Amino acid sequence: MSGIKLTYFNLKGRAEPARLILAQAEVEYEDCRIEKEEWPELKKTLALGQLPVLEVEGQTIGQSMTIARYLARRFGLAGKTDLDAAEADQAVDALNDLMNNVSPIMREKDEEKKAELKKKVQTETMPSWMKMMEALLTSKGGNHFAGNQLTWADIAIYHSIGMFKGMLGEPNMEECPNLQKLMETVKSLPNIKKWEEARPNTPF
Repeated sequence: MSGIKLTYFNLKGRAEPARLILAQAEVEYEDCRIEKEEWPELKKTLALGQLPVLEVEGQTIGQSMTIARYLARRFGLAGKTDLDAAEADQAVDALNDLMNNVSPIMREKDEEKKAELKKKVQTETMPSWMKMMEALLTSKGGNHFAGNQLTWADIAIYHSIGMFKGMLGEPNMEECPNLQKLMETVKSLPNIKKWEEARPNTPF
C-alpha cells in the first residue's frame, strides 16, 4: 500500500478525478467512503470542513483539484516539464470555470429557477465551453491537452464531461471531433477501464 487514504462520500463527484489518476498510475490506496450520517462529526475534524480529503505522510490535504494535482505530479501525470504542467493546469482551470456555472443548478431549491438555470447551461454555456475546449485541444495537436501526452487534465475533463452527461443530457459533440476522440482514448485505457468496471455503482 502507498500509505494514501482518500476520503469522500460514496459518490463519484469531486473525488473521482483523484481516483482515476490513482487507477491510471496503478497505486494501491485506501478508498474511504462515508455515509451522510457520518459527515457532521467528521466535518468538525477537518480544517476546511470539506470533502474530499487526502491523507498522506501524516498530513491531510483538502480541495479536490489540489489533491488531483498533487497525485498527478507524484505519479507522473502532470507532464514532463513545467510548461507541460502549466498547459494541464490551463485546461483544468477552464474546467473549473464551467463548474462555477453548473454548481448553482445543484444548489437551487426552486424547481422553476433550477429548470431555467439548467436550460441556459444546456443551450448556451456548455456548447460554448465545448467549442472553446475543442479549439484548445486542436491547438495542442488534437490528442492531449498538455505536452502531447496523457496528463491529469485529460482525465479530469473526461470525467467531468461524463458527469455532465448525467446532469444535463448527452452533449452534442459533432463539432468537437478531437474532444470526442480524447473521451474515447481515456475511456479505453486499460487501467481506467478496469477501475470503471470495478468501482461502486453510484448515481453520480
